[in-house]
Amino acid sequence: MASPPLAGADVLALQEKLDLLGFAPGPLDGVYGVATESAVRAFQRAHGLEPDGIVGPLTRGALRRERRPRSSRALRRTPSEIGQRALAEAVRHIGVKERPRGSNRTPFGRWFGVDGIPWCNVFLSYCFAVGAKHVICAGFAGAGVYPKGCTYVPTTEAWLRTTGMWAGRTAPLPGDIAVFNWDGGPSDHVGIVEAAVDAGRFHCIEGNTAPGRDSNGGEVQRRLRYLGQVTGFGRVVRSRAGV
Repeated sequence: MASPPLAGADVLALQEKLDLLGFAPGPLDGVYGVATESAVRAFQRAHGLEPDGIVGPLTRGALRRERRPRSSRALRRTPSEIGQRALAEAVRHIGVKERPRGSNRTPFGRWFGVDGIPWCNVFLSYCFAVGAKHVICAGFAGAGVYPKGCTYVPTTEAWLRTTGMWAGRTAPLPGDIAVFNWDGGPSDHVGIVEAAVDAGRFHCIEGNTAPGRDSNGGEVQRRLRYLGQVTGFGRVVRSRAGV
């Protein structure tokens, strides 16, 4: 990202196109800030381009060719059976902690084959693979993709968007994947929605979390979350996943 950020009509047009395609660029203000750069990177990952955040010739060409949102095929407003099975698996592990403390070492990482790294997306992968027999990011080209799932939250988000499984920032359903963004940069945490509480709040089962340490808390917990904390929600449907 440039410093100071780029700004102007061209940036506003870029933001409007990204927003149309389902890659949330933040405020449509004509300023190429962190959120817009994150949206560009997500778009690039979804189209097999180098995710450098620079709108060069290849990225401009891909933007011109893309005419409508990848998620334009409306998702049914019913809970995903796959997601609900993953949720049931997640609930079974509430209270599991990494050991030793601060090590990022967990039974989920050992199962995954990559242990000792931040593990919210590893836990998500475990719940979907073990509980629902469904592999997160299967067949998708992106950073952090392994045979049993994915370790990298922005790649999981790009996969959900690209396969038409992105519900956006809307009232979630049980089993939806919640994609969180704490600082306006790339999305950095995930969980599985357990239940909506009211119009703006929901309960979520998350790995590697704790109050005050949202993305690196070291435990599987049930958390009360707010709609304003998410980039959006994904709803995993077998026919959309390409697996």
